[in-house]
Amino acid sequence: MKKLLLALCLLIPSHVFAIPQKDTVIHVDTLYGWGAELTKGWKFHPGDNPAFARVDYDDHHWQSINPIVKRPDLPKAAQQGLGWLRLHFSVAPALRQKALLQIQNVPALEVYLDGKLIARHGTIDPLLKTGRAYTTPEPIVLQLSNDSVHVLAIRFANQANIGFMNGYNGSLFVDVCLADTQTVRYSDATNESFYLILVVCASILMLLALIQLILFYYNPSKRANLYSACYSFLLGSNSISIFYYTYRASFYDTYIYSIILSNVISLAGEVMFVKALASLFNFKTGRLFVMLVVLTAASCLIYIFTEALGVYPYWVAFVLLSVAQLWLTVKAVYLKKRGAPIIAVGLLIALVTGTIVAYLLISKNNYTEWGWTLFHFVYLATILSPALAISLFLSHEFALDGRLLKLKLEQVEELSAQTLAQEQEKQQILADQNIVLEQQVTERTAELNQSLTNLKATQTQLIQSEKMASLGELTAGIAHEIQNPLNFVNNFSEVNTELLDEMQHEIEKGDLEEIKAIALDIRENEKKINMHGKRADGIVKGMLEHSRSHKGQKELTNINALADECMRLSYNSLRAKDKSFNAELITHFDTNLPQINVIPQDIGRVMLNLFNNAFYAVNQKLKTSGTSYKPEVSVSTSVENDRVVIKVKDNGIGIPESIKEKIMQPFFTTKPTGEGTGLGLSLTYDMVVKGHGGNISVNTNEGEFTEFTVALPV
Repeated sequence: MKKLLLALCLLIPSHVFAIPQKDTVIHVDTLYGWGAELTKGWKFHPGDNPAFARVDYDDHHWQSINPIVKRPDLPKAAQQGLGWLRLHFSVAPALRQKALLQIQNVPALEVYLDGKLIARHGTIDPLLKTGRAYTTPEPIVLQLSNDSVHVLAIRFANQANIGFMNGYNGSLFVDVCLADTQTVRYSDATNESFYLILVVCASILMLLALIQLILFYYNPSKRANLYSACYSFLLGSNSISIFYYTYRASFYDTYIYSIILSNVISLAGEVMFVKALASLFNFKTGRLFVMLVVLTAASCLIYIFTEALGVYPYWVAFVLLSVAQLWLTVKAVYLKKRGAPIIAVGLLIALVTGTIVAYLLISKNNYTEWGWTLFHFVYLATILSPALAISLFLSHEFALDGRLLKLKLEQVEELSAQTLAQEQEKQQILADQNIVLEQQVTERTAELNQSLTNLKATQTQLIQSEKMASLGELTAGIAHEIQNPLNFVNNFSEVNTELLDEMQHEIEKGDLEEIKAIALDIRENEKKINMHGKRADGIVKGMLEHSRSHKGQKELTNINALADECMRLSYNSLRAKDKSFNAELITHFDTNLPQINVIPQDIGRVMLNLFNNAFYAVNQKLKTSGTSYKPEVSVSTSVENDRVVIKVKDNGIGIPESIKEKIMQPFFTTKPTGEGTGLGLSLTYDMVVKGHGGNISVNTNEGEFTEFTVALPV
């Protein structure tokens, strides 16, 4: 129970009173209260010597000391390293059989009674001259002999590099007392009851936090539920930390750190309580709350890292937060805020019970059974009353919202009944109107069907016209392409006729050498006639190959050859119409381009459309540009991302940005009436995208260039 007292007393500043030593031997005649504290007669010597534990060792030259003080109040030699304490005492014969030795210590200890080691409290490293102390150890059973005087020797080792163990947090250096077995049993019973109190507090607070968090989940607009959940959770965590450092912390440094953590969690919970109150009562805290948070954080840092002020920074922050809570509550009560009396009662209970807790801790009533029973109840009320008050307030709000919701639902049901009647009336009106509309829709549908039939017929005619126009262009290109080899055939045939006449004349003259020369020329001309005839035959076969009856069937096709052929046909077609037209034809064919499965007639049609548009664009620009303009049409092929890419580019008039999105639409054309149907690019789009699963795109700049890109899957 003394461990519990120390833990709670760490929150209350203590004062050190020096006790003058007069007697060499301390006599213990009674064990009252929690026991007889041995505060007088102690002597101290720094250093380490096993002989200091012997009964016959002469310690009259040692320095007198009061070890029941904080470590900074000890002599400098006792504040660091190793040292020894000795005490000569005697116990009344009636107390010798039931006396127990209890020690509360900051340093690590070894306890010797009459020269014999009877207990170790912690670990001591003689080489490093340091130690690590346990928390409150178990009572030591004393086996006192009938000797009148006994020697109690304590070897201690201070723990180095632990700033919080210098005594400013309320810990006494070495507190030794003699207690009887009945007091120890009562202490164990009070420990168990306080353990139960902490478990109950933590369980209730965590349950409240869960309930408040659920309320916030279903109603996120009420932030007070979230702040209250945080407050309850932090308060429950504080109870868990108190339980830990009271019953589970094995070493004293861990014990102190746990107390500091508990105090910081406590202040964080009080901050969240302030925020919860402001949110509950719809108060705008603004800068005041920020200043309060900053002051609290600064107090925590000073409390943790500055020893000289001890626990006072914690109490300053706690008082500030408490004042803020009281101010918000009083303001809410004054303004008659809903639920303010509930919070006020909770804070009033916490204030009264907290005052009783402080009184019991600093008065001697805490040594009595009724004092500790009262302490348990008021401690429980102090911790739980604010959290329960705010939970009751939130429950009241939730219930009130439920009642309001029920009233609104009743109003909604009444309005719904009225609306349903109105809707039924409207439905009847709509039903009558629907009959009229259906008749009108039937008539309009018949008219639209007739219009659609006419439109389809017109579209079929336009498509046929487009095909005939394309066929005409193709025929013109073929005729122009065949014309060259036919001219050669005719020319060489005429030359051979003349040579035959000349050879006849030479035969009559009998000039054999001249006859042989003429025959040789005729043979060469026949070879050229045969070559150009085969060339014309190849052109015709190629055209027949592209227009044969395998329409709609895919086959492996050389895209480079098809593109080159279509480009020449389109160019010759335009040249057949306009002998003055000339353009530079540029090809960039990928020699490693694979053959791909396509419908050659369709892809040839696509390319012819693109080349026709390109030659048309450069011809239009040629009519308006000066002699410096040189028409150019280029075609390139490549493989990119498993697709064969065909690019047709011209340096013609380009396409305005305003109509760029419309060029693929059926019947859209920029050509004059009678020169275009507007189906060329539309059919091109369908054959590439729908017929071959490819895509077609255009990149253009008005007045500069146009580039169509066709991508076909490999």
